[in-house]
Parts: sequence; C-alpha cells; structure tokens
Amino acid sequence: MRLAAASSVSSHRSGTHLIVIGQHCDTITVPAEGTVLSSVSSPGGRRIVFKFDDSSYAYGLAALVDGLALPHDLVAEGQVTVIRIPHATVRGELARTPALWESIAVEINRRGRGVNMQMQQFAFDAPRVRAASLLLGMMAQSGKGTEPGPVAIELRLSQERLAELLGISRQWATALVRELSKAGLVEWRYGRATVLDVQALRSLAARGVDAMGQRSEQVAVQAGVDPATAPLAGARCSAK
Repeated sequence: MRLAAASSVSSHRSGTHLIVIGQHCDTITVPAEGTVLSSVSSPGGRRIVFKFDDSSYAYGLAALVDGLALPHDLVAEGQVTVIRIPHATVRGELARTPALWESIAVEINRRGRGVNMQMQQFAFDAPRVRAASLLLGMMAQSGKGTEPGPVAIELRLSQERLAELLGISRQWATALVRELSKAGLVEWRYGRATVLDVQALRSLAARGVDAMGQRSEQVAVQAGVDPATAPLAGARCSAK
C-alpha cells in the first residue's frame, strides 16, 4: 500500500521515450498496458531490440541497485500506460524488510544470465535459428506454446522489427523471411507472422545455444555461414 501511494500512473503515445539511455533513472517503470521496446541504437541509426512485448516487466531495477544510468532506451510502441515507483520508496521498504533484497539479487542475476544467453545466440547461432527461438518465445508468451499450428503471432512483426530483434541487417531479414516462408515454417502477411509448422520450428531452434551454454554449429555450417559472424552476414550479402 505504501508503494501504491507513492506511485504515479501516466499514459504515453507511440514513440515516447519512457527511459533514455545514459540519463539518470530514479524510478521503477512498469508497463501496465501496451507494448514497449527496450533497445540500443548506433549513431548511424541502426537499432538492436533486447525486449519487445507487453508484459508487466520492471525497468530500472539495475539503477535501483547501483545508482547508475540505464544502458538502454525504453520506447512506447503504440499507446501505453505505465506505473512509476520511486526508488526512494522501494529502498524504504527494503530497509524495513532487508530479506527482500534476496529477491532483488535473484532477479538481477536472472536477467544477467538472460543477457549472456542472448549475446551467445547473437555470436554463435545462425539467423534462422535465432528467428525460430524468437517466434517460439512469442508464442509461449501469448499462451500458445503448446499448440501444433498454425499459430498467429499476436505482436506485429515487420521485417524491420525482425532485423532489430535478431541483430541483423534489414536485407538479411528479408532473405530470412523468404527462406522460412519457402520452407513452409512461417507465413508473413503485412507485418503479421503465422507459424505454420510448430514442430519443425522447434527442431530448428533446438540446433542453437542450449540452456547449458553449449552450441550447435550444424545450421550455420549447412548455410555456409561462420556462426561467429552470422549477424554480419546480411551486410556481406547486401554488399555483393
């Protein structure tokens, strides 16, 4: 009740920066309605998206612990409503019940492992393996992870957004969409993806980095792509 009393609720239109990379952060931001993008952008405008969904996820937790600026942007994708909880209020509750720090430590560690796994996937897995994992994750998030297919992905997934989520070029994402469509795994229409063969998509995703941090390079070898440089393959293809 004390956290609720100190919190604020606000609505924002599409494109609003809810968190700006490098700026001081003194609140926990929780999306209550709508979809948000957690991302970083290069000076040239290229963007990599780390999180893209409508889940009630607490942003600003790392800054609560270390007091440093956040290393990513948080942008509204469409109309969103967010709840902001001041760090000072959260620290007050932690001071009252120090045992709650354990839950903060567990969550920070979980997120760190998740980022580490994502970086391994970027480095070692071929783009189509990462795409398979991404689509399966989106299915599971919407409660459709056990359906045999066809399964429509609820979030709009344009080829540009796919490129940002996989860390590849727009040209490579276009080629990837054609490949998955031709194989009968996924259908893309007007920025909407539908998984046609869930089992085949699972088999493809299983060839990538597993939960123990090991990897399979079979897909990359078959595709003639060095798995260590797979994210750059699109740039090489477009250059040719």
